[in-house]
Amino acid sequence: MKPQRYSLLSASPWTVLLSIALATADNFAEPDLWIHMLTGQTTLRTGHIPRFDTYSYSAVGAPWHNHEWLSQVALAFFYAHLGVFGLKLLKLICSSILIVALAIGISASGAAARVQRLTLILSAVAISTQMQFRPQLFTFMMIAVVMMALAIEVYRGSAILWPLIPMFALWANFHGGYIVGLGAMGIAAASMFVQGWFGDADRIASAWRLALVTLGCAAATILNPFGVGLWTGVAHSVGDPLIRQVIADWVPLPKMMLSLWRNSPAELLGDVAPLLMFAGFVAAVAMTPNVEDAALDAVATIFIGAAFYAARNVAIGVIAVAIPLARHASLVLERGAERKSDAQVAGNDEPPAALMAICAIALALVGGTFSNNLKTWKPMPTGALTYMQQHKLHGNILAQFEWGSYVIWHMGDAFKVYIDTRTELVYTDKQEGDYAKFFYGMPGSEQLLEAYPHDYVLMGGNTKGVDVVRKDPRWHLLYSDQTAALFGRSALPGEAPVVGNVAGIGGKPADTYFP
Repeated sequence: MKPQRYSLLSASPWTVLLSIALATADNFAEPDLWIHMLTGQTTLRTGHIPRFDTYSYSAVGAPWHNHEWLSQVALAFFYAHLGVFGLKLLKLICSSILIVALAIGISASGAAARVQRLTLILSAVAISTQMQFRPQLFTFMMIAVVMMALAIEVYRGSAILWPLIPMFALWANFHGGYIVGLGAMGIAAASMFVQGWFGDADRIASAWRLALVTLGCAAATILNPFGVGLWTGVAHSVGDPLIRQVIADWVPLPKMMLSLWRNSPAELLGDVAPLLMFAGFVAAVAMTPNVEDAALDAVATIFIGAAFYAARNVAIGVIAVAIPLARHASLVLERGAERKSDAQVAGNDEPPAALMAICAIALALVGGTFSNNLKTWKPMPTGALTYMQQHKLHGNILAQFEWGSYVIWHMGDAFKVYIDTRTELVYTDKQEGDYAKFFYGMPGSEQLLEAYPHDYVLMGGNTKGVDVVRKDPRWHLLYSDQTAALFGRSALPGEAPVVGNVAGIGGKPADTYFP
């Protein structure tokens, strides 16, 4: 199939704008946003990146391998000047670069016009749930740029690759996901070398160029405040087996989907578009295998595997699949058209610009892109913290993992936490393992209550961990509501336990908002 001269950017700009609106339509504050904001504010205020822990009592003074420091500075800077809208503006910038890069890469594949438009829109829908206010935003943006460069090199043989080197120098300071980018380039280069081995001289030249640039990109990642130590920190994050017990989006995709099926079936809708793209890619490649696409097909295949290995990699898998999916889907349509003389390959008829504009604006308004409100991923323990503030409580608190940074942000120096969302960047495997045992009520779970000087425990009311505390007569219930239960080592003098009510519609906890 000869590449068509169809460009999404020039021929269908409203498709690109609609895709940007789709990618930014889902907005909520994830549990680690508070610690990212606090760290970024500290770095801006002091001019120094925090290197040691000061927020916990379990790891106080421990080295803090913060490979996300530049992301945190960016988040704090935009929030300081424009509030929550500033955070959404930063997300919009990252999403726009991502979508534009994908549009260029998809167009480079030479896919039919309608296939290009559909693939870009479907990709935007598939990544929208993971496009949240966290350092991964920058990884998603930059892996899209890498895939764009690879597509231009594969299909046109004329990619300008050297700008990737300074990009990787920045990437290493934004997020540890730069390893994904190097992996994509390494897989593509290896595939090209194999193609060259079988006689494709052009692929050999591309392979050498890409391999040399990949080495330059790897070297550029050393330009960070932690030097080579950044690699060991990131490697530990990726290889930490306990992180799958503590952080939900590190679990395998099938396991996460099974959990959603049991507890919240409606949330499974967010996985329909990615799974559709993955299945479509596999089917289209099986129907139209093409040696020319081997490099991009290899990257996409391995990244689909990464998505099933850990749910947090789904967006990366979608970005890697989009370009070769468009290419092979168009080949399938062309083959079908050849079998039916009266059939036509997907045409170039553009959808009405006015309709696309209306849809894009509606999505931005409904998704709250321009609002100054940001709902939290799940309800936060606002009632318990109000109780703690009213009674001027202070000390060490064993808070639920995803509430740790929320407590740090709102309670300041009054409390130190046992654990928070920094996990493997600060805490030891034993500390993470002890928490996992406690939270899931595993054998030996009560040992965590004895091993550290906790003054208070703050857990979700329906968790196994809260059952462990309730059974221990040394702990006294101070406050409880539909979201959380707060326990102290001793009851407050003259105070009976407070049973709060933060119910929203239908008896469920009311929505909470950042900050």
